Amino acid sequence: MINIINNILISNGYKKIELVLQQDVADIYLFCPLTESKREEYFVTIQLHTQSDSTAEHLLENQVQDWFETISRSGKVDQTFEKNCTMLLCHEENEISIKTILKIEEDQYNFKKNVIACSQQEVLSLQNYLTQKQVKNVTTKVINDIINVDNGRGFLNFKKNNKLQKDYYSLILKIALKLPFITYTPQEQELSNLLNEIDNSLSPELASIYTQLTSSDVEWTETNSVQNIEIIWGKSV
Repeated sequence: MINIINNILISNGYKKIELVLQQDVADIYLFCPLTESKREEYFVTIQLHTQSDSTAEHLLENQVQDWFETISRSGKVDQTFEKNCTMLLCHEENEISIKTILKIEEDQYNFKKNVIACSQQEVLSLQNYLTQKQVKNVTTKVINDIINVDNGRGFLNFKKNNKLQKDYYSLILKIALKLPFITYTPQEQELSNLLNEIDNSLSPELASIYTQLTSSDVEWTETNSVQNIEIIWGKSV
């Protein structure tokens, strides 16, 4: 899971900073914004080697502050880091409770914190989707294309089955909600040509009447409207 999140960060204006941190309990990566992106927020992605409620709480209580201080003193981040860095904890959803997630995300010290809890089924589904679509860089556009799939029907289906649906779609929505730089762009609907629809729905006789009624050559006033209609209708009878 953490590899997917890292891909999204790299694909959307962030670069990984080489920094040695304690790796025996978790995979941990530091990302800073590219200069041209004009962003200031840093991200630290974390995935515990052993995942459970207790290891997640231990991470919060015993390790996060040490990592925060190590990064702050590393010389590889600027002064905006301390007030503008988000920790993204990738966790197996069946191994962490809502209570623990809330405890982590509501903690006000050091990092801002978001937990992305997902199932292995969702991760495999998204990996397969990206492979089939030959997607190497998971950009915001790719994420929006997934959300807007099938002219929005994908989201409507998800709304009906969100408690049961565990696939690439449900995971992408979770990710989009946890990453502040992901902006959702509704798909532009192709507007049908109303005039063509009207023309196609009319019989030849009614189409002729409609054409004459809307013709720019016919002058319509309060006094001649009824007369014009009688003339046009009379010609077509």
